[in-house]
Amino acid sequence: MEKQTELPKEVNEFFMYIKSRGRKESTVKRYRYDLEDFYRYLRVTVGEKEAMTNEALDGKNVEAYFSFLQNERQYEVRTWKRIATVLKQYTSFLQARGLLKQNPFQTMDLDAIVMNELRSEELIHKKEEKQLYDSLRSDAGLSDRQRKARPLLAPRNICIIHLFLQHGLRLQELASLTIGDINRGTGEINIPEHTGNPRTIVLSRSQKTDLFYYLDMIPEAVRPNKPTDPLFVAFDFQRNTYRWSYEDDAPKNLTEIAIQKMIREERKRANIPRPITARHLRNTFIIRALQKGWTTKQLVKYLGLQTELTLTKYIEYVEKQR
Repeated sequence: MEKQTELPKEVNEFFMYIKSRGRKESTVKRYRYDLEDFYRYLRVTVGEKEAMTNEALDGKNVEAYFSFLQNERQYEVRTWKRIATVLKQYTSFLQARGLLKQNPFQTMDLDAIVMNELRSEELIHKKEEKQLYDSLRSDAGLSDRQRKARPLLAPRNICIIHLFLQHGLRLQELASLTIGDINRGTGEINIPEHTGNPRTIVLSRSQKTDLFYYLDMIPEAVRPNKPTDPLFVAFDFQRNTYRWSYEDDAPKNLTEIAIQKMIREERKRANIPRPITARHLRNTFIIRALQKGWTTKQLVKYLGLQTELTLTKYIEYVEKQR
C-alpha cells in the first residue's frame, strides 16, 4: 500500500469540514488523493518546509502546478478541472478562516494556462470590431422605444468594450469597479486589490471623454457619486433610465452576467454571426500588444498576472503568425 503523503493540519480540518457538510467518504478519499499530489509537487518545487505553509499557496505556485499537469502529464481538461475544483474549495476554506490572505484562484486564468492552443476563432477580428463600434454608435434598426434609450445606454456599453478590448480587463475586474477607483483628473483607473490583480491603467484622452460622458448622461438622481458606488450601472428598460438599488441605497451594479448579456446583444445587433464574449476581447488585446512588441514582463505587469505562464499560448500564436 502506498504511504500517504504528510499534509498540513489544515487539510485534515478541511476533510472534517466537508464530512460535516455531508460529503461521502469516497469524495473525501478523492479529495485527499488530489491534495496529496499537489503537496508532493510543492515539496519538489519549493522545498519540504515551505510546502507545509499556507504561504506556498500563492498564485505563482498554483499556476505552475496546473501548467505542469497540462504540459508534463498532459492531463485532459476534465481532469484538471476536477483538481481545480478541489483546490478552489480548499483555498476558499482557508480564506474563510483567515488562514489565507489571498485566494490564488482570484489572480489567475486557468483556461488561459492549460488550454493547448489559441485559435483565431477566440479573437475578435478587425472587421467585426468595426461592425461592433459602428453599431454601438448608431440607432439604425432600433424600435422607437429602443431609440429613446440609446443615448443613455450606448455610452456605457462603449466604455465597457473599450476596457476589455483596449486594456485587457477581466470580467470580474470590470464588474467590481467603483467611482472611488476612478481619477477624473488623470483618467487613471485603479483595479482594486480584492480582484487579485491590483494595478493602475490609464485611459487615452478619447476613452476618458467617453467614460465621463457616460457618467454625466446618467440622470442625477441615480448617478453614481459616492466612492463606493458602482462605476457601471444596470439599466431599467421599463422606466428608460438607470436603476437604483433601494437595498444598497446606491445605483444598481451591472453584474458579470448582465455584462455578458450586453455583449451578446450588441454582437447580434452588429450582425456578427458568431458568439463574441469578454474573453474574445481580452484575448485580442493580449495578441495585439504582443504584435506591437510588448515584452512578456510588460504584459504581466499591465494585466496584473502572477507569472508569464498565462501568456504562453498567446506568445505561441503570435510566433506562428510570423
